[in-house]
Amino acid sequence: MQIFLIIIAVLILAIAICLSISVRLSVTYEKYDTSNAEIILKYGFITYKLYPNQNKKEKSEKEENEGDKPQKEPFSFEQKKQELEKYIRIFNSIKEDIAKVLSYMTKRAVVFDSIEIKSEFGFDDAMQTGIFTGLYNGFVYSVLGVIHNNSKLRNMEVNLNPNFEKKCFYNHLCCILHIKTVHIMIIAFNVLRIYRKIKKEGRK
Repeated sequence: MQIFLIIIAVLILAIAICLSISVRLSVTYEKYDTSNAEIILKYGFITYKLYPNQNKKEKSEKEENEGDKPQKEPFSFEQKKQELEKYIRIFNSIKEDIAKVLSYMTKRAVVFDSIEIKSEFGFDDAMQTGIFTGLYNGFVYSVLGVIHNNSKLRNMEVNLNPNFEKKCFYNHLCCILHIKTVHIMIIAFNVLRIYRKIKKEGRK
């Protein structure tokens, strides 16, 4: 009986330790001519790449090398403006949901170690670049405002550069956060609900 109780106590201790270890999540997104995203999860001494899946990545690269590369369509001011206005509409529809999730996360020791946003953009006309600058700055700082006001954000770096001399479009986003394992399922459920809402708004 004593050995059984010791085994139970050891199991409970092991589970408690596992649940108390922080999970570190790193999300990186970069877009220039093509889009590249990477999601890395670190649990204790274990590091795992959630996205992209290595097998799928190798398969995609093989298919691209074997086939003809698709022609890149030139972007336009109207195209990027419509995309940004769509993101603004989606963000406004889920802003309160995001604030609630962030508030819950903050109370459960979720910390944003850093958020880094770097962008350079320019269009054929300087006036178009100026209009886009106003919309883009408003959108980025609205999103960061919600995060900053409803979470623990240790470090933030934002560099939005309008280029009035040449046509270009580059985005880089890197976000690193850590969270206690015990709260992941609840947060994942809420994030999934917001994702479904985003998909629904995106189809409109």
